[in-house]
Amino acid sequence: MPYIWYMKWSNFTLGLIAAIFLWTSPANARQDDPRLDELFSALSETEDYDEGKVIERSIWTIWLTSGSDTVDFLMAQGMNYMSQGALAKSLTLFTSIIKIDPEFSEAWNKRATVLFLMGEFDASVEDIGRTLELEPRHFGALSGLGQIYDRQDINAGAISAFQKAVTLNPHMPGVKERMKQLKKERDDKNI
Repeated sequence: MPYIWYMKWSNFTLGLIAAIFLWTSPANARQDDPRLDELFSALSETEDYDEGKVIERSIWTIWLTSGSDTVDFLMAQGMNYMSQGALAKSLTLFTSIIKIDPEFSEAWNKRATVLFLMGEFDASVEDIGRTLELEPRHFGALSGLGQIYDRQDINAGAISAFQKAVTLNPHMPGVKERMKQLKKERDDKNI
């Protein structure tokens, strides 16, 4: 009986999230979208991994939507180039988006990702900083920051960034696992 109740509650929660997402769609969806508060609350409260991933996708969808058809087109094109490994082209497009709309956090985050892939860690950290100024809850940017610090053997910084990321989004098993490994390495050194 409790499992059936849980499944009904889980389906209800997913339905509620879908309703919030679809019925209250503002013209300018982005990091200042009012739907994000409820989605982040639901993300931190759910213990169901699949439900967490649905909520996470809803957050990413909002973050990726600028409210401008032009910016959204350029963003999609830049992401396409990035996925194809055409990093210089994607960098150019994300830089153009930032010039058009410097308050759009996801443009900064995507450029930070490209810079990371290019090995330009310092520039990536700068863009992550701007992303987090605009959207302090950006678990993707925090995870990326942790990866940079991890590659640079700045374990304390990596652990801190990963911890902040999983506090916001506890449904990131890879980040949790790496954070656990880094903590073990730190503790082993202190023995």
